Order: sequence, then structure tokens, then C-alpha cells
Amino acid sequence: TFHYTLGDEDVKCCVHNPDEGGWTAIGFSSNGRMLSEGGPAHNAIIGGWTDAPMKFDLASKAVGGAGVTPSALQTLTDASYEASDSDAGGAVLKFTKKLEEDGEVPIKTNGENKIIFSWGEPMSFHSVYSHVKVNFMAAQDPPEPETNDEVETIDEVDPVPETNDEVDTEPEVDPMDSGAVTNVLAAGTAAMAFVTAAML
Repeated sequence: TFHYTLGDEDVKCCVHNPDEGGWTAIGFSSNGRMLSEGGPAHNAIIGGWTDAPMKFDLASKAVGGAGVTPSALQTLTDASYEASDSDAGGAVLKFTKKLEEDGEVPIKTNGENKIIFSWGEPMSFHSVYSHVKVNFMAAQDPPEPETNDEVETIDEVDPVPETNDEVDTEPEVDPMDSGAVTNVLAAGTAAMAFVTAAML
């Protein structure tokens, strides 16, 4: 589950990983994939690798961690990571991140954000990986629809979901009466719900 609260210049995030107590990662991507394709370099906030959560640059998928290294600019605040010691697993990653930082994918307050996430057991590759598209403005109440006396019906068009080599499913977004949005996606046998909170 992903909860967020938008500020004027930053976003406060809380990520609940229900499956693994090892490590948890989340990042903002330009294309929904781990690696950038000509745009700003991607990075991810990872909890469970170091004493405190940090930003890591995602340069390649090289084995041995050579492609995932600590970022030069460690600008997170209020960062913490708590992993369960029980057999049930689970972990909670919390941090506050600036919306815009030099050389990084900007976080949009009004527009589509592609959020990548993964998690896995200690000292192992990820057991779950996928991405979800989130428009933070969807957390606000939608405007009243315009009316036109000359138009009686409006055809609805179902968009064709995008696909890539790392994502098998595209989450659906359903509005809730509280002004929140829930994104549910499946990755293998694991599932993760992204619940967005209303803007400040």
C-alpha cells in the first residue's frame, strides 16, 4: 500500500510491503521501467540495504550491485524502514522527497507519474517488480461535468493499456467517494494496492 501527502515542494510517502521483510524499493520513472531511455537518470528509494533508507542510482541491471549505487545527493528527510521479524514478513518504508531535484525525474502534482516498485528477501533479487501510473490530482474531487442541450450522449472510449517487457498488467484506477484513488495491480502471485491521499 502506498500513501502520500503532497506539500508545496515535497511529497511525504509511506510504502507498506505486505510480503517480504527484506528490502523494499520505490522510485519515479520516466517510462515505467527501471532504466531511463535518454531522459533523466532513474533512481529509487531503497529500505533494507543500509542502516537508513537512501536514494540509489539505477544505472544498469548488472549482477553484483554495480549498476545500483548510492546517489551523490542524499536529500531525503524523515526516512525510516521497519521490517517485520515474524514469519509473515512485511515492511514499512517512510520518507519525504522533494518534487524536483537536479538530474532526477520530476514528480508531477498535476499529471501522470510512473511509479516503479520492487521488493525481495534479504541479499536477493526482487521477487516482485512492476509499475503503476498515478495522477495526484485524481485525489481531488472531479469538476462538475459540462452540459450541452444539443448533445444527448457522449461515447466513452476505453483506452488501450500500455505494455512493456517488464510489466504484464496495467492497473485500473477507480475513484472513491472520499476523493482518494485506489490502484490495484498484480505481479505474479503478489498484489499491491496504491492508495492516494488528498492533497494539502
